Amino acid sequence: MKIFLDMVGCRLNQAEIDALAIDLVNRGSEIVTDPSVADTIIVNTCCVTAKASADSRKMIRHYKNNFSAKVVSTGCWVSVDAHQAVEISDQIYLNDQKELIPEFLLQSPADTIVELDRKPKLGHRNRTRGFVKVQDGCNNCCSFCLTTIARGRSISTLPEIVLDRIKQLERMEIKEIILTGVQLGSWGKDLIPKSSLSALLEYLLADSEMPRIRLSSIEPWDIDEGFLSFLSNRRIMPHFHIPLQSGSNSILRAMRRPVTQERFSQVLGLIRDVNPKASITTDVISGFPGETDELFEESFNFIETCNFSGGHVFSFSAMPGTAAFDMNEKVKPATIKARTNRLLTYFQNQQKVYQKQKIGQIDQILFESRRKAFLNNSYSGFSGDYLKVVCDCDESVINQIRTVKITGLDDHGDLLGEIMP
Repeated sequence: MKIFLDMVGCRLNQAEIDALAIDLVNRGSEIVTDPSVADTIIVNTCCVTAKASADSRKMIRHYKNNFSAKVVSTGCWVSVDAHQAVEISDQIYLNDQKELIPEFLLQSPADTIVELDRKPKLGHRNRTRGFVKVQDGCNNCCSFCLTTIARGRSISTLPEIVLDRIKQLERMEIKEIILTGVQLGSWGKDLIPKSSLSALLEYLLADSEMPRIRLSSIEPWDIDEGFLSFLSNRRIMPHFHIPLQSGSNSILRAMRRPVTQERFSQVLGLIRDVNPKASITTDVISGFPGETDELFEESFNFIETCNFSGGHVFSFSAMPGTAAFDMNEKVKPATIKARTNRLLTYFQNQQKVYQKQKIGQIDQILFESRRKAFLNNSYSGFSGDYLKVVCDCDESVINQIRTVKITGLDDHGDLLGEIMP
């Protein structure tokens, strides 16, 4: 069977389609990079925002209307709106059925598996990095979020299973993994006996040889002394994405986020005490119900004090089924748009400031792809602090970690570099 995979959403969804691709090929399927030659198209959906839900529906309909393949949908949007998903898909799988897709779809039991020697290519979703899902679900109940409905409470993957997955990726010559989860920092709290993300990191660093381990988003309340003890390890990449969502204490309370300005500042200080050069990025929602002009200014002023190296901004969109959907004091769309644009401009400027600080420095870059639009043989990859770097090179350096001197910033917003001999 020829299968095409696509997704909407976060790194966790990327980890899930990576795992699906490996399992499907192990059971005899062929992963294709062109949907027109596929027998089956699988779409992993998202519902983190109203736009993500709409994008999920749009993607399913696109494949259903334009290709002859059977369209199978799964993921968060499917799990919260199964009735509509059934209407526009040929087949659906809820989140708790997702890992059974290869067996159900191919009617192929696990004992037919033959292990791959390389990671399947996923077309425009292809990455030389490996995404490893270590946790699912969330124990928090943010008032704007459907995740606890879509994925349930936090469930940790057993450490030996995580290690087996990483060793499999090592055999495929993967040089970097990203540990992903809905609430990554809650890993281990549901296990008996209880454990922690820091214990998982200690285990993986001791028993694997993966050169680079990167963490996906981690909530501020999950950062503790144990976690901080690993931040100076050269194999842990120095980029930490810590969602803030609002810099106003009153809006944070309305969001049901168990953090304050004071605690968030403390967390940033603790990280920078251990690794002053670490890149810290964040997420912010603009226009949450009740966000007056005064509260937005409070939030913006606090964000400025955090000295982030970049960030993502989301315009508030009311999601049916969340507590925020029924909140009063809605912010006007024009006001939300203006606030979003102001925040986007701020974070873009912050990223440029951070990038310019890198010029003249020596860094380790994992190269991921060739820049085909360029006349020269240009290759792009990522630094440890997750900045894209472009270098000219006469030979392929894809999936190699090379020492690079950062020389400048191009018109596309990417760093330029020279590969050192």
